[in-house]
Amino acid sequence: MLTDVLGLVNLFRGEIQRRRKSSALPGHVQAYGQVPLIVHHVFPAGINSNRFISPHNKLARWFRALESAGHFDQSAKDPNHPHYRIVKELRPKDDVWGSEDEIIIPKLSAGCFSSSELLGYFRARGIKHVVLCGLTTAGAVLGGARLGADLDFHIMIPREGILGDDKETNDFLLDKVLPRFVDVVSASDVRSLLK
Repeated sequence: MLTDVLGLVNLFRGEIQRRRKSSALPGHVQAYGQVPLIVHHVFPAGINSNRFISPHNKLARWFRALESAGHFDQSAKDPNHPHYRIVKELRPKDDVWGSEDEIIIPKLSAGCFSSSELLGYFRARGIKHVVLCGLTTAGAVLGGARLGADLDFHIMIPREGILGDDKETNDFLLDKVLPRFVDVVSASDVRSLLK
């Protein structure tokens, strides 16, 4: 999964560079027009002792189990430098964050549109098409896809870009549930859209 996601991220990074160069030509509007935005949407794990998750939320148990298993780097606690929550391979070159085209947004619930300012970024840039990758199929991916569809975004989910912790549930969601609301595609389908 990581190799496929990295391939897609690098594809979009290349497309951003290409479009930024062409928009610098005379007669083109600079700003954001038609330039992709890469969003790393992450839980601020370890910050404030994870008190942002209600003890009544079943997600709290799952999150604490991941944390206990060592899936989060507990050595870094600085909320001003959240990149430590991003897998090293997916970080931008030289760990430079905060460009206008690749950002980090912390979230406080599984659904990407319900607990952060992501929607504001999309509206500011006029984004209507979203390629959604992430963990897990039954959590963040399903939550983000459903609400994104309700908000009239065109959502594409590359099969290779998500990971579920239960294969049977993952396959059921990808084959039976999600296609009712979004386009479940292959990573090669996404690549072909940019050619």
